[in-house]
Parts: sequence; C-alpha cells; structure tokens
Amino acid sequence: MAERAVALGAPDPVFIQDMRHVGAVFHHDGEIVVLDPYLLHREPIRFTREEVESGEATINVPAAPLRRDRTGAPRDGRLHARYKKNHNGYVIRLDYSKYSPAKDQYVVSRHFSLRSGEVFNLREFTEDLRALMTHPEQTSVSIRAVLPGMTRTAEAIIPLRGFSQRTFTPDDIWLRTGEGVVSRNSDPGSPAVWADLEDSLGVPRADIADHLVSAAVIYQRIADPEQELEPYPLEN
Repeated sequence: MAERAVALGAPDPVFIQDMRHVGAVFHHDGEIVVLDPYLLHREPIRFTREEVESGEATINVPAAPLRRDRTGAPRDGRLHARYKKNHNGYVIRLDYSKYSPAKDQYVVSRHFSLRSGEVFNLREFTEDLRALMTHPEQTSVSIRAVLPGMTRTAEAIIPLRGFSQRTFTPDDIWLRTGEGVVSRNSDPGSPAVWADLEDSLGVPRADIADHLVSAAVIYQRIADPEQELEPYPLEN
C-alpha cells in the first residue's frame, strides 16, 4: 500500500508499530497523513499543519463495511483518530468501529496506538517468526477482501481452536458478508460470498480455499499442540 502511495507522488513513509500491528505515516509540509488498510478506512487520515502545530487534534473518517440499521439507514464503519504531541514526539490513537445491527449501536472492534518513537524494524520483528505466527491472539486464518465501491467486505475464515486434533479441509471454511451474516462453506448462502471474493481477489474459489487450508496446516505444524486457543467469534 505504501509503495502504491509513493508511486503516486507521496513522500517516503515512516512505518510505526504497535505490537503486531503496523501503520504507514507520511510527513509532508507540516502535515501528517496515516494510511492503515487493516482498519478499512476509505479516506486518508489527515492532520493539517495547523492541527499538528497545535499539538492535539481528532478526526473521523468513514470505513468499510457499510451496514443498515433497523430503519434501513446506512451506517458506515468509523475510524476515529486522535493526534497528540508529547515529549517523545507524538502518538496517534486509532479506534475502528462497526455498526452492530443486533445491538443497534456502534461497537469498537480494533484499537491501536502509533507512537512516533516505535519505528518498525523488519529484522527485529521477524527474529522469532514461530512466536509471531502462533501468538495467542491468532485464533484463525482468514482472507478479508474489500469489494469494488469500498463499502462492502467479504471474508473466508478457518477458526483454529482444537487445531492439534483436526484434519483441515475446505469444509472448515466459514464465509462472512460485510453485514456480518455467517455461513458454512457448504451452506446455500456461501456461493454469493465466494463470488465476491473471486471478483475482488482475481483468483478462483478453489485457490482461495487451498490457500486457507494450507495456512491452517502450517499453523498446525509449528504451534504447540498443548496450546488451547480462544474460540473465534464468528457471529457479529
């Protein structure tokens, strides 16, 4: 993503790390712009020169997926970003929320803090790949695609709980729409999600399924078989 931005004229970014999460931060003419595609925002997170000089600012930008409330009104995802200068530089806090039709309210599903001093170092980050790939929060392998129009998403997921006793196959795949509707790979509702994934990724369903199963098998081979994982929350 950062390479694409630079190719279009952006300055070289600084990659800032929060644990296993990384965001790209661009500094240009006093402004700070953040691109963090994991949080699905549809517009750049931009703090103007005046806001940066003031030392504190907040911004809200729309994000995927767009959902509908009980009246049918559209409810975008939200990314709330807060910039604050401190004695070490600055911190940018990012809160990603999705509208929950079941709760009829927004719910924060991701939160990260990008501190200017915590610059990403690939060598240090990958010193212990086994620990990185089998972190306790890694409760699934999945592919999530943002569909054309940037308002809808589609996901294919294999939960990893009980991995040491399982033989992974495409039957273990679950599909989820941007509205949070979940179906098994063999359910009648799954072909529409598969079609969305194929359209966005440009590869056939069989290849996507094979990729996910292969990832689950790799996890199975390297993870401690005694490690018990939390259930993956398939329901919205």
